[in-house]
Amino acid sequence: MKRVLIFALCIIICLLLFGCESDSYRAFMSIESGTKESWSQKHDFLEGTKGHVLNLGKEPQEMVIEVVTEEGSVDIVARDKSGEILTEIKDAETGSYSFSADGKVKFRIYCHEHRGSVSVRKANS
Repeated sequence: MKRVLIFALCIIICLLLFGCESDSYRAFMSIESGTKESWSQKHDFLEGTKGHVLNLGKEPQEMVIEVVTEEGSVDIVARDKSGEILTEIKDAETGSYSFSADGKVKFRIYCHEHRGSVSVRKANS
């Protein structure tokens, strides 16, 4: 029993130290695809949090986020490897949003009864 408690405490400490944020969501009619340089999520209903880590290489890249919001709301955040916010979009409306990034980028969406899609890709692809 003592080992189980120590193990659980170690896991909690690791999660706090590394700032892990796991996906937690409910989805209906959802299609997701992703590579190391792009990610897309299309859904008829998404409630919760989803994310993907992009690896863009050493050179800065112009990135495009494309959003379709038919119902509900979606917030979008992209962070660099040190946790700094590269771009943050609250209540994203249908449209395109640009930002520049390099290296590893943590891309995360926060949806509230969202119907539509979100994708991120290099601007030139």
